[in-house]
Amino acid sequence: MPIHKAIIYFIVTLAASGLIIKSSIAQTTPSYDSYNEFGQPNFAGLWEKRFATPVERPLSLGNKRFYTQQEADEFKRLAIDRRRLREAPVSPDRGAPEIGEDIEFRTDTNFLPGSPVDVAKINGEFRTSLIIEPVNGRFPIKEENVELRTRYFEMMNNNFDGPEARPPGERCLHLGPPLPTMTNSDGTHIQIIQTDNYIVIYSEEAMQTRIVRLNGEHPPYMTRKWMGDSVGHWEGDTLVIHTNGFRPEHTVSQIASSAIFEVTERISMTNRNELLYAYTIIDPLTYTAPVVAELPFNRMPSGQRLYESACHEGNRAVMDILMGARVQEYDANR
Repeated sequence: MPIHKAIIYFIVTLAASGLIIKSSIAQTTPSYDSYNEFGQPNFAGLWEKRFATPVERPLSLGNKRFYTQQEADEFKRLAIDRRRLREAPVSPDRGAPEIGEDIEFRTDTNFLPGSPVDVAKINGEFRTSLIIEPVNGRFPIKEENVELRTRYFEMMNNNFDGPEARPPGERCLHLGPPLPTMTNSDGTHIQIIQTDNYIVIYSEEAMQTRIVRLNGEHPPYMTRKWMGDSVGHWEGDTLVIHTNGFRPEHTVSQIASSAIFEVTERISMTNRNELLYAYTIIDPLTYTAPVVAELPFNRMPSGQRLYESACHEGNRAVMDILMGARVQEYDANR
């Protein structure tokens, strides 16, 4: 088992522009009395986020920020139906997919039972999306970047010259968004560890470990990293973390980014067993406005633990993909 780690975060202050964006986390009154030996709110432990609320709001919902109880119940019912279909046995006699169709990882996802089906509930609201700003709950991607991003994805998905050209997730270098806590799919499980000078956040998926320096500064000349460079400080009982220095390859994930992508996170404990995590994305090259999202983390039940994810750079997928490309080239030149 790799080291364990710590999470927690935040909404956003944009020091560079003097812009301050407030979320509901700012109005949250802590209802806990647990502090560690350093006088910090005790976030240490195992946490998970398990809900099916998407990061972006469906276009059909417009500016609708939350569901009614009845709508949330219907959302859950439909999510359960989709989960049952996904977990159904795959027919061994199925044919190849039609040309142009996506190839599903049904045989893989069958080993991930119990995917989340609930709606994320924050401050009594059944949220329709994790993004709350802009008000339409969607990434405000610059018009000129939509085509650029599409071309980038096509280049990444159709470049088979060598392993270096393949996406980082495919090579098991970094899976998902720039920070593992920013989105959700099958649910994210993390461990938080605290010391007087560091917060460590360990994510179960792909064994990603993030070390946050408290009361530190970003280096003037930075080596870009998969999860960037993180410095944090306490504002009362809220942990605030600022991260920059990401690698631009992260734009292959759900969250588009450029070389100047940065995130300010705020984490606050709403009760002994729940954290409210908020983050703000600033990337003027990619977005027309800051992006603010909120999501809850719950303490994992007693007796549960994290397990190693076996993804590794030497996985057979990359070798098979490149081998298939060489076969296609050979056939085309015969």
